[in-house]
Amino acid sequence: MEFLRDAVNKSGENMSTTRGGSQRRLRVVDELKFEYTQTAVVETPPATLYKNRVVAGRERDEYADAYRMLRSRVMHKLNAGGWTSIGITSTGPGQGKSLTSANLAVSIAQKVNNSALLVDFDLRRPSIRKLFDYRGPMGLQHFISKEIPLEEVLFNPGIDRLVVLPGGKPSNRSSELLASPKVVELTREVIARYPSRIVIFDLPPVLATDDALTILPHLDSCLLVVEEGHAKRNEVRRAVELLDEFNLIGTVLNKSRDKHSAYSYKTKYY
Repeated sequence: MEFLRDAVNKSGENMSTTRGGSQRRLRVVDELKFEYTQTAVVETPPATLYKNRVVAGRERDEYADAYRMLRSRVMHKLNAGGWTSIGITSTGPGQGKSLTSANLAVSIAQKVNNSALLVDFDLRRPSIRKLFDYRGPMGLQHFISKEIPLEEVLFNPGIDRLVVLPGGKPSNRSSELLASPKVVELTREVIARYPSRIVIFDLPPVLATDDALTILPHLDSCLLVVEEGHAKRNEVRRAVELLDEFNLIGTVLNKSRDKHSAYSYKTKYY
C-alpha cells in the first residue's frame, strides 16, 4: 500500500518529474501534503487526459462542471450513510461506466479534505489504464495470481491525492478471481485503511455477468450508468432491482441529448 502523510507545510514544492514510473514526492497543495514513498508516479499529460475524455480536472469546462455536480451529489449520499466506497456499473458494455468512474475519482481527488483510490475490477474488459495512458507492466491480476506486492501495482497519474489500481490483461476467470479470499481481503483493506479516502470501483456491467454482484456485498454503495438511446427500459428496470439491495444511490444518464439537462452556465468568466 502507498504511504500517505498529511502535514502542514508552507515551504513550497518538492517535486521530481517522471514519465517512466519513478517515485517522487507530490507538491504541496494548500496545506495538505501527500508523500508517496512506494507508489510509482507516472504522469498523464493533460492533452492525453482530454483526448481520452478524462476532463474532470479541467477548469472552465461544462463537462467538468457536470462531474463536479455528480461529485457533490455522490459525496452527499456517502457522507449521509457514513460510507467511503462506491461501485460503478452499467446495464451492459459501452455505456460509459469506466469513464464515469475515472472522472468521478479525479473530481473527488480535487477536494483537499479527501483522497481517492480508483480500482479497476472489470477484469474481463479492463480499461482504466487506457484512460490514463498507463503502460506499466503490472495490474491487479499480478497482485492476485503472482503474489506481487500491491505497492508495485498502484500508480499516481500526476493528479494530487489520486491513486489508481489498474486491471491486468482481460480474463475469462473474472468471477473466480473476484470471489477469491485475496480479493475480498484487498477490498476490505483498501476501504478501511484511510477514513478520508473515497474508493471508487469500476465494476463489470451488472446484467452481463455475475462479477458485479460478486463484489458489491463488500462495498458500501453503488451507482448505475445508463446510456441514453442504448440501454433498454426493461434492462434498466432489471438492473435497478438487482442493485437496490446494495445501496444504489442513483443513476447517471450518459450521452443525454437533452440540452437542458447539462449542469453548465455561461457568464463572463467563461
